Formats: sequence, C-alpha cells, structure tokens
Amino acid sequence: MSRTLMRKAAYALGVVGFAGMLGQSIKAALKPSVLTTYVEIDGVDFGPFDAIEGLDKFARDGFPIAEGSSFEAIHLSREFVTHPSLYLWAKNQTSRKYGPKDIHLITENEEGNVVSRKVLQLAQPLSWSVESSNPSLGGFNESVDLAVQKISVF
Repeated sequence: MSRTLMRKAAYALGVVGFAGMLGQSIKAALKPSVLTTYVEIDGVDFGPFDAIEGLDKFARDGFPIAEGSSFEAIHLSREFVTHPSLYLWAKNQTSRKYGPKDIHLITENEEGNVVSRKVLQLAQPLSWSVESSNPSLGGFNESVDLAVQKISVF
C-alpha cells in the first residue's frame, strides 16, 4: 500500500470515528457537591435546615454591615422536620429570659466531612413558626428568625 493511500484510509477512519462519537452523549465526570447545614445549640443537634438567609448582612469582621446596627436578622427554614424542633428552645429563650446563645451552623459534604463552621454569636429568637406541609406524610415546615450580633467563621 502506498503512503498516500494509507493516509487517506487513516483520515477516513478518523472522520468515521469522530462522526460516530457525535451521535453519543459524553458524560461529565464532575457532579455538583451536595452540602447540608446542621444547627447545633449547646451541644444539641437540631438537624439540617434547607435555607439560611441573612448571612450576607454581615461584614468580613463578623459584625452587621448596617451603620449603627447592633444585630441583624438571620432566617432559618426547613421543609420537613425530622429532628428536634427549635420550638422548645425558642419558647424557653423568650419566656425565661435566658441570655443570648451561640448557634453553630455546621456544613458537611456528602461524605460527612465538615467543610465550614459558622457561629452565630449572641443570638436570640425573634419568631418561630411551623406549618403543615403534607398532611398525608406528616410533614411540617419550620422557620425561625434570629437576632444575631456577630458571626464567626471557622
């Protein structure tokens, strides 16, 4: 076989192979990581929360961004309560006038490794609510608003 013929054959095989690949999907090796954030108060695990809002109201030094503000509100919510509710904690904090508490937000990856730890320092409950989510499954939505004076990141 001549060199020219071999080149043409190799080129044709390459084109056919590449065209065959175009018809197939190529799977990505990366998948988005799933992170779960748990709430812990005085060593008690209150379980995961789906949404935590208001962390952006704090500067890098951990204090509220708003001029003259001594605290900011942080909103915690979860769609299906399977761990202890924050109700008793919030009720005890407001009725017995306990002082502010540090609340730990512990974020873990799928393997259970801690990837971030934030402490909501000097936090007190502003409000707590629970709503029926799916009565047939016994699900509830829980949300808590907290007054937080400072955030530390570890």
